[in-house]
Amino acid sequence: MLYNLDKFTSQISSKGLASPNKFYLKFTKIPSAALGNSGIQDLNIMCESAVLAGRNVQSLLDRQYGLNREVAYNGPTYNPISLSFLCTKDYTEKRILDRWNNMIVDISKGYDVAYYNNYIGEMTVSALDVTGKETYSIHYKECWPKTVNQVELNHSTQNTAARITVEMAYAYWESDDIKTNSVGTSVTPNNPTELVINNS
Repeated sequence: MLYNLDKFTSQISSKGLASPNKFYLKFTKIPSAALGNSGIQDLNIMCESAVLAGRNVQSLLDRQYGLNREVAYNGPTYNPISLSFLCTKDYTEKRILDRWNNMIVDISKGYDVAYYNNYIGEMTVSALDVTGKETYSIHYKECWPKTVNQVELNHSTQNTAARITVEMAYAYWESDDIKTNSVGTSVTPNNPTELVINNS
């Protein structure tokens, strides 16, 4: 079959192309101790870059007579994603992420590792069309900041904002097309008051 340019241009004209600069990130659950005196929206609104994550299927080499084949086994694996935030002048975003990260292994409490269900949160990344309508979303379940990276400061840098990036780990993600069943349900917190839920 020959490549059909007319069909290609018709497809683009009728559906358009997805734009990577039209999106929003929304944390719907963050441990309250991480927020301090700030709100979830303080972090949501300053997100500069986010990711629609992929997924890996675990496989092994099936060595039988004849051809060797990769065959799938067990559940999928999910790689951490990178998020970037612009910093306001009081570094609210860094403060929230640092407190959240410190909750996991609190250096003021003898380096004890916290209970998993006391430091996880949830967030959604949604792609938008040119009108601002949501076209595709991924919901990240049981997320937590694995790595809060350094903020670069430089005397020679002018007329730009400081930025902070974070590597966010998570257990799995869902979309409108892919949902987990009872086998993949998320963890229920021991103490629900430790989480702030804000869907506004």
